[in-house]
Amino acid sequence: MLFLRILPFLGSFVSLIMAIVFIFLVRKQSRGTEKMKEISNAIFIGSRAYLNQQLKVISIFFVVLTALLGVMIKFNYLDLLSIPAFATGMGFSLLIGYTGMWLSTTANSRVTQAAKEKGLGPAMNIAFTAASASGLLLATVVLFFTSSWFNILYWWYGRFGTTQVVILDNVVNILITFTIGASFTAFFMRTGGGIFTKAADMGADYVGKVESGLKEDDYRNPATIADNVGDNVGDVGGMKADALESWLGSIVAAEFLGFLAFRNSPLILESIILPMIIATGGTIASIIAIFIIKSVVSRYKEDTTVKMLTGTTLSGMLTTVIILSIVSYFSVKYVVGTGYNFLFYSSLAGLVAGFLIGLFTLLYTDSAYKPTRRIAESAKSGPATLVVNGLAYGMESTILPALTVMSAVLFSFFVSGGLGNYQMGLFGVSIAAVAMLSTSPFIVAIDVYGPIADNAGGISEMSELPPEVRKTTDKLDAVGNTTAAIGKGLLIGSAAITALALGHAYFSKIELLNVDIVLDFIKDPKILVGLFMGVIMPFLFTSLLIGAVSRAANKVVIEAREQIKSILGNKGKGDPKKFITIITKDAQKGIIVPGILIFAIPIVVGILLGPGAVIALIIGTLLSGFAQAIFMSNAGGAMDNAKKKIEEEGKSGTPEHMASVVGDTVGDPLKDTAGPSMNILIKLISVVSIQTAVLVVDLSGKLFHF
Repeated sequence: MLFLRILPFLGSFVSLIMAIVFIFLVRKQSRGTEKMKEISNAIFIGSRAYLNQQLKVISIFFVVLTALLGVMIKFNYLDLLSIPAFATGMGFSLLIGYTGMWLSTTANSRVTQAAKEKGLGPAMNIAFTAASASGLLLATVVLFFTSSWFNILYWWYGRFGTTQVVILDNVVNILITFTIGASFTAFFMRTGGGIFTKAADMGADYVGKVESGLKEDDYRNPATIADNVGDNVGDVGGMKADALESWLGSIVAAEFLGFLAFRNSPLILESIILPMIIATGGTIASIIAIFIIKSVVSRYKEDTTVKMLTGTTLSGMLTTVIILSIVSYFSVKYVVGTGYNFLFYSSLAGLVAGFLIGLFTLLYTDSAYKPTRRIAESAKSGPATLVVNGLAYGMESTILPALTVMSAVLFSFFVSGGLGNYQMGLFGVSIAAVAMLSTSPFIVAIDVYGPIADNAGGISEMSELPPEVRKTTDKLDAVGNTTAAIGKGLLIGSAAITALALGHAYFSKIELLNVDIVLDFIKDPKILVGLFMGVIMPFLFTSLLIGAVSRAANKVVIEAREQIKSILGNKGKGDPKKFITIITKDAQKGIIVPGILIFAIPIVVGILLGPGAVIALIIGTLLSGFAQAIFMSNAGGAMDNAKKKIEEEGKSGTPEHMASVVGDTVGDPLKDTAGPSMNILIKLISVVSIQTAVLVVDLSGKLFHF
């Protein structure tokens, strides 16, 4: 048993060593000319300035939330260790976002230089190596700190000589607070970074391309630096924090449900360790897949097609799934025994579901397939037709992922004996989510790769390198758009399964408090009200986030018009720092209200309407948020790739291209701001509800009467 408890530490160590090796390999490469270094440094400085400003806002929320946790501890609703658990969750989420940003800005000019000197294969290899280091650092943090907290808490509560059940009950409840901290930081990083990146992107694209007729990332457009900064703070820093809380949330949810399912079994400790062992297996599987892909892409030549490059990344994802399937089988066999082989089938369901969601995302966002091609063709009729077509395909794209998630949930529940043992069935569902997310190191690698390639293209254009260099980086960027969409789809799909498991965990915790709940809105209209509240939550958050993007983008457009007009008239030089300052302020304002609501609403609904309404709130948020997230992510990704397809056909500057740019600007806040934020929202509502369950039960009906 001791070996199983330290195995995640060993996995974390291996992951860290490989990440350091990859970082060393990237930093050995040339950064290019002085101009390229200057641009890369400007992107890093802007990204760091934004994250430092965001840290100030997060610190304010941390103080307020810590004070609230202190009040709950004072009245015995939480344990004292909840505060350091919450603090470390927030801290390491920030750390993983910051390191991701640093790695991507370290690699961007090196990818450009490799594209200039060595060609497509070496350039893609450098981008993928840097992105792989990001993915492996994520694994290092997740494995090390979940294992650390588990072992520390297990030792701490074990000192009091109580039963195994009492010890582990305390452990899993503290781990949920750790998850809340990571989720809150991820929400701020993802939403704030998303607001920044899309406000910059929309302003730079619209004024630069549509109004001024400039090329993508033209050096005369001073908003392009802010655009490239946005790629790093939103699509790298925010995405990595999102991946951290998603993976961490799935592990903790499985540990909590494992505790409930095995609370009367001698295997209770093993059931809680199992999710961490599967996560360790996912890290090893990802490392093997990364090496395979690196060996393949480094040999690619200039005539390699985007379709072939995309297929290579998908083959790496499939390799990860196959290896992890084998590891999961032996993990279940040797951790909990052959009598629980059904948990292996649950993990297999999660892995297959994740891979299928990736394929469906590819189908609806890659320009090689009908949806994106038809969106591109509709540009001939103007921007309105293109946008309507993009939204229609985005809505259609929700069907197959939803059916996949439903199938995975039903299969894992029933194969785990859910009809006879409800809690064991839920544990099976949570294991499916853990397995799906244990491919995260590789998924993050192909996701972070996209912004690095995008930055490399921007540096190429702003440094006025030969057109063939930009042609190479554009191929890399086109692959990155699709792989980023796949990463978003997987996180959204896993969020749905994890949130479902967490919702049931909340229900189980309420049952442990001896509260009888009848989830029947016909008998109790408060349940219906809670369900409606859940359904409208994603709409409210989408409105707040897209509204924040719109306000910030409007300021970027006004400033860009003035600066570009002056630059084109040879009257001066642009000031990129002004854009960064403008957008940073607006991005921070845009996350305050959503940050307050996401913590307050579950508590207020619980106190006013009761615990049953909170369960309905969780269900409504999950169903509405999942559908919206898939729709927005795929609609935006498809419209972005439709624009790329038109550019690949040499139609830049034509009315068709102008229409596609408008479509891209409409899709940008959908796919990179509101859409990705939904998966954090639906999980954070659940974990906040679980940790405030005792408070809600105690106060429900006492302050107000219905």
